[in-house]
Amino acid sequence: MKAIDFVVRDSAGGLQRGTVPDGAQAHAIQAGAGQEISLNLRQVDLASQVREGSDLVITLTDGRQITIDNYFNGSGTPNRLFISADGYLNEVAFVDTGAGELYAQFGPTEQWGKWSPSDDLIYLGRTELAAAGYADNEVSMFPAPLLGAGLLGGGSGVAAAAVVGGAAVVGAGGGGKGGDGGGGSTGGGGGDRDLVQDPYVNDPDSVGQIGGDGAEQQIVITGGGAPGDKVIVKLGDVQVETVIDTEGHFTCSFVPPNFPPDGTYEAVVTVVTEGGEVVLDGPGYVIDLTPPLVDVSTGTDSVGDFFNAVSFAGGVTLSGTGEPGASILVTIAGIEQTTTVSEGGTWSVNWASGTLEGGEYSTGVTIVSADAFGNTTTITDTVVIDTVSNVTIDTANVETDGIVNAVEQQDGVTLTGTAQAGSTVVVNFGTGSHSATVDANGNWSADFAMSEVPTGELQATVTAVATDALGNSSTATGLVDIDTLVRDFAFTGSTGGTDGVINNEEAAQGLVMTGTTEPGSSVMVTFGGSTQAATVAADGSWTVNFASNVIPTGEQTAVMTAVATDIAGNVDTITRNVEIDRDGGILTISPAPVEGDDIINQLEASDGVVLTGTSNPNAVVTVTMGGVAKTVNADAAGNWTAHYSNADVTPGVYTAQITATTTDSAGNTLNASDSVEVDTRVDNLGVQANIIEGDGTINGAERVNGGGVQVTGTTEVGSTAVVVTLNGVAVNALVAPNGTWTANYAASQVAEGTYTATVSVQATDRAGNTATVSNVVNVDTEVVPLSIDGGVGGADNTVNIAEAATGIDLGGEVEIGSTVSVNFDGTPYAAVVDSAGNWSLTIPPSAIRDGSYNANIVVTATDAVGNVDTINDTLAIDTSAPSGPAIESLNEGRVGFRGMSTDLTDDELSVYQVQDNGSVTEVASQSGASMTRPETNIEFNSDVPDGSHLVITATDDAQNTTGTYVVLDDGAPNSTIAINNPALGTYNIETVDMTFAEEGNLTIDEAALLALSSNSNQLMILGGADDTVTMLGATRGTSSGGQTTYSLGTEGTIIVDDQIDVIT
Repeated sequence: MKAIDFVVRDSAGGLQRGTVPDGAQAHAIQAGAGQEISLNLRQVDLASQVREGSDLVITLTDGRQITIDNYFNGSGTPNRLFISADGYLNEVAFVDTGAGELYAQFGPTEQWGKWSPSDDLIYLGRTELAAAGYADNEVSMFPAPLLGAGLLGGGSGVAAAAVVGGAAVVGAGGGGKGGDGGGGSTGGGGGDRDLVQDPYVNDPDSVGQIGGDGAEQQIVITGGGAPGDKVIVKLGDVQVETVIDTEGHFTCSFVPPNFPPDGTYEAVVTVVTEGGEVVLDGPGYVIDLTPPLVDVSTGTDSVGDFFNAVSFAGGVTLSGTGEPGASILVTIAGIEQTTTVSEGGTWSVNWASGTLEGGEYSTGVTIVSADAFGNTTTITDTVVIDTVSNVTIDTANVETDGIVNAVEQQDGVTLTGTAQAGSTVVVNFGTGSHSATVDANGNWSADFAMSEVPTGELQATVTAVATDALGNSSTATGLVDIDTLVRDFAFTGSTGGTDGVINNEEAAQGLVMTGTTEPGSSVMVTFGGSTQAATVAADGSWTVNFASNVIPTGEQTAVMTAVATDIAGNVDTITRNVEIDRDGGILTISPAPVEGDDIINQLEASDGVVLTGTSNPNAVVTVTMGGVAKTVNADAAGNWTAHYSNADVTPGVYTAQITATTTDSAGNTLNASDSVEVDTRVDNLGVQANIIEGDGTINGAERVNGGGVQVTGTTEVGSTAVVVTLNGVAVNALVAPNGTWTANYAASQVAEGTYTATVSVQATDRAGNTATVSNVVNVDTEVVPLSIDGGVGGADNTVNIAEAATGIDLGGEVEIGSTVSVNFDGTPYAAVVDSAGNWSLTIPPSAIRDGSYNANIVVTATDAVGNVDTINDTLAIDTSAPSGPAIESLNEGRVGFRGMSTDLTDDELSVYQVQDNGSVTEVASQSGASMTRPETNIEFNSDVPDGSHLVITATDDAQNTTGTYVVLDDGAPNSTIAINNPALGTYNIETVDMTFAEEGNLTIDEAALLALSSNSNQLMILGGADDTVTMLGATRGTSSGGQTTYSLGTEGTIIVDDQIDVIT
């Protein structure tokens, strides 16, 4: 195997070269998008091509595989593949043959010999993968422009150096300026050579540049000559030596510390040959790895510059020095400005007014300088911008509360505020103007003498002008509240009513004083040894309250003092005299019990009530009892008497309040009070008729249970007697201490039936008052009406199969509001009762037992008050279907059939004929018992044709019907029976008889079977060996008595004579 060279050229013209090693069975080449990939191969070297996803897999004739990853990229410019050898370049196109296999098509693209854009992709060497004969173990990777033109017929090759990663890389190629230029090479690299190569240097006329940030410090100079010759390469004062390898190539690399300093150089290559030294010109290089110098002269904090409001208005300009020709990029607050350093080494940039934000701040500035080689220098600094100045005046805290009062005005006023640190502040206030004292934090203060501070009530203007350290100026104004007096302070209220004297009644109400003052003031008022804070309204009006216990007693003149303090702290005082007379005299009500026991009953109220007492001699006394007032005069000894008639005493049970009132000349009023009980009626008398027996109704059970009926109620506590009368029967009730009473009636004392009874109660209370109340109670001891309707089971009063299939409807009449339960054949059911008292119930078909029997019916009704009654009945049930008629013989005439016989039966027999169109018609016939056999003979009124299909039904007394389907012989084979005829379901067919037919043929499925009879899901089929029954899907069961049972579907059962041929 041989190594295989390849080259990848991207869309920008950049080249990447590589080799598939000779020992690698698989090798991967990474592709991007829009790339050109050239392999040093010929067409005969490719064995196959396959697409695997986005990858291209190429299998060579020697078995190796080359995978080009992402060759079929999903997006972007497509990649292109070339193969090149012997100086030719072919582009490879692919046709997809399916399953990923690709067919390669080759087209000639370029032939080396004259420069073209494809030269980078052309290889001159040969691969020989498909044929043996080469001893070398490498395939040439030299691209055409770097090899001597003599290989293909003359001329010296010229090529430019490629720059990769900052290092100049010179590939193999033609001779340099210092040699003879005529040397040649086989280009095969290694192995036997026909000629000895003269010394040469690759790309001797090229000039490479090395510089810029991150540039790799490496220079590689290559060339060739005779193997073993010594090579000396010098760049300036730096020298590198090597020896030409066995392939005739040499490489000299300059890397630190053996790397030239910045400058311009031309390599000198000396080859020491057997014939002496050969000096050759090499490539030239310009090296610049030094970053440019840059500095700031104006506009930044580092040089002491700043921008105030005036200078900022003209824009922000920065300037400095740097390397001539270098670019300058200056960034402030994300906004960039660019320029180029002048030949004189200076630069300047400007941000026009409005570009940067004004205010007071410092922001970073970044300056980046880049020279022609890409070397950069970055410096940072700060730009100081201050376009604002500020000053404030603290008027809210002047003299602590923001107001200058009279006391504070007397000792002068100090004003304060804030400004920027380092500012000067001038303050004007009142009649004064002063330069403020400003501390290091910008806090300022200015003192104004008493003579400069205004007086009265006003707002004085203060102005402060501040100039900061950068020359910015600002002005603030404010208002200082001046208040050096208390306005409008006075009493406005009066004391003692219209006479100006406070008596007992007025004193009892407390004392309220009002006045006015300056809004916002506080007022403290002192009276009777008590000091109270007045309530001051927003308009300056004030009110103060003194409790009655504060007001002095007796007769005297007291002094009231008020002190006002306004919001500025100014104080004023006023006084007033208050006249007092609080000496009232004497007033009593006699403590003796009224009417002897302090209780006025109905009898006592009827002849009037007398009240007595004492007061000041000859005083006028107003006496009130139970809200009725009497005015009386005391005698000379001070005794008074008040008379109340029967009309003055309000009937009822209550406590009557007694009061006596008298007023002296000063208006002092004396009051005395007492009370007396009034009881002129029996209270709380009632009968609880609505809860007799829990619901106000006595039913039958309640009448007899527990020994009878109990009537209860209430009366006034302490009542002495309660007599209860129920429906004319009187009983003495038992009265409990809490006033409840109970009267018990035996069952014999309460008549049966349905009626309304009156309950009357008479009670006597402890005061001897009597009263009577009455109510009613319902008596209901029966359920009326209660009945069950007849006619159930039709005209014969018997429920047959058809009637049972729809359920049994029961009903009757019952007392309105009752509930009804029905026990049918041992199972209980709840009936529905409508608002008219009709009850109804449907017994479901599932609850009706099969067979012939009498079902017991028990109807139990419970009326609304709990009375219960029961009635009984029976209902005949017959759900046993008769046996289907068994055909014993046929009576055949000359044409058709005259009749037939069946097994003996008491059931009613009917004959029907199935017509060709599927309809069923009745056959007129006569039937009767045979005289000679235990059979029933049926004689048709008219002959029935041969081959007819008949249905013979048996109907019992309950009208239950069972049918047999009979096929009559017509002398022809293969009689088909259409058993799925929907008209047959009316006749409950449970037997199909093919005995009399020749080769009967019956086909049946589950649906047809279930439709034949509503009596059961079973069918019996009779016949012989010439008959056939088809019932697909049926399951064979047991056999007995010459018949076999089959299951058809999920519900059907068919019993078939064993002689019949059955198909399942």
